[in-house]
Amino acid sequence: MTGPRLLLIAFAFVLLPASAATGADDPAVWLGDYPSAAEAARAEDKKLLIVFTGTDWIDICQKFHDEILVHPTFLAALSGRFILLKLEFPKDGVMPREEAARKKFLREAYQVRGFPSVVLTEAGGRPFGLNGYQEIGPAEYASQIHEIDAAHEACLAAFEEAASHEGVARAERLRRAVPNLPGTLMARYYRPEMEGVLRNDPEDSLQLRDAFGSLLAEEDYGKTMHQLGREAKWAEMVEVTERYISDNELKGEALQRALFNQAVLQRRMGDAKGERAVLEKIVSIDPASEVAL
Repeated sequence: MTGPRLLLIAFAFVLLPASAATGADDPAVWLGDYPSAAEAARAEDKKLLIVFTGTDWIDICQKFHDEILVHPTFLAALSGRFILLKLEFPKDGVMPREEAARKKFLREAYQVRGFPSVVLTEAGGRPFGLNGYQEIGPAEYASQIHEIDAAHEACLAAFEEAASHEGVARAERLRRAVPNLPGTLMARYYRPEMEGVLRNDPEDSLQLRDAFGSLLAEEDYGKTMHQLGREAKWAEMVEVTERYISDNELKGEALQRALFNQAVLQRRMGDAKGERAVLEKIVSIDPASEVAL
């Protein structure tokens, strides 16, 4: 398991009205708005396959659409298990206000950083797998989706098994109930399972205390910072960041990312001297890291 990646203070995220018919003969139709797709998933007891894309301005998104997403082989393989939802993001960002707000929320919720991105979720919206464009055919791509789906079913089975066990045996099954999602997505959507692992394994025999604890702390930090950011409470955000660094004894790139947050805040506060000092500290930790560069 890789170390946690801090949430930088750049809350940029972005649904489309129903779009892109796949043709009268296609076995499935791509929906274009989340509420309709979620309602269909619940009604039909299916999962959601969500594609975040910019087909009209990103070549790789157009290629993904033409070669895989609307291919009859891909559609036939997945339409029985998934409701298909394609969220388009126009280059100029011009969309009706409600649509733009909903897309922004979803992009943030699933930490989508680039296009095209594929997010697989339960009917209720909880993610369990991610994918993106690959240079493979539609049958192979559908097979990858089915593999992720099968792994999710194994997670659900492990969660059910956990109820009949105690102690480390329960913790081990709860660990298998948590999909391997990047960043803080695990902590955001699988907190009860992760906390259950820590609670049922007080001796840390599974050696997950540090990794899970860090992810949970990072998610809490992100939530607090997001709320304070909405209220433009920059000074409080600096205090929260300093406390987060101290309480979690951050080092390396994790420390650099937290400090970068602090530098952004100091700039917003007009504290040029403080900002420069923090930036110099970031570089001194590791001049070759992505954050330092």
